[in-house]
Amino acid sequence: MPVKILGRRKEAKLIHHRNAVRVSVCALAIAAFAGMQGCTVVGFIFMAADEYKKSGSHIEKAEYTGLVDKNFAVIVTADRMIQASYPEIVPQMTTSMSQRLAENVDAQGYVPGMATLSYQYNHPSWSSKSYGEVAKELGVERLIVIDIQEFRLNDPGNRHIWDGSAAATIAVIEADGPFPDDISHEHFVHVTFPDSGGYGPDDLSRHQMISVLKSRFINRASWPFYDAKIPNDLDY
Repeated sequence: MPVKILGRRKEAKLIHHRNAVRVSVCALAIAAFAGMQGCTVVGFIFMAADEYKKSGSHIEKAEYTGLVDKNFAVIVTADRMIQASYPEIVPQMTTSMSQRLAENVDAQGYVPGMATLSYQYNHPSWSSKSYGEVAKELGVERLIVIDIQEFRLNDPGNRHIWDGSAAATIAVIEADGPFPDDISHEHFVHVTFPDSGGYGPDDLSRHQMISVLKSRFINRASWPFYDAKIPNDLDY
């Protein structure tokens, strides 16, 4: 049975804007200190401007735009150890990445993550096939392969302190091109969480750790495919 491809979707990503609130706070603070003498007021204005800059955002241009007006599917792979320790990761990464790209790259269509997972489950020999063959069976022109090389929540042998890390190579195969089995684009992603040490299960649950690590990974993995609006104060 052919895999169903969803049609074009309008960009639906909602972005929360904090700039207006912070600017208003800065403006009120400046007004409150308007009675101060020259140098103090000028210094405060520069501090307010610096805070505004940190609270803003910028656009990072897409590194790869070859998904536009094409059909695509996302395939996620991980070794048996990762899948045994974190059985939810491959399904969650597959569905999240597929949805994120569908909402932002203006593709002609895409294979939903659950349909891709179903294909992998029902065709256990898929991994022995060429990229071009897999793309053809999924009915897509672009195949995005995420090879998860690391996913852990702590250092081996230390379950008392969280030290999350996720790393993967993201590759694109242009199945409708002259070399349907070759990689046309590739980028590497490595994210960590927490940002400082000393946190353990009493501070953050396993579910919270996986949720944040996965969110950071999906952001960094998907941003190179479209013009992404990224907060200036991003800490990963």
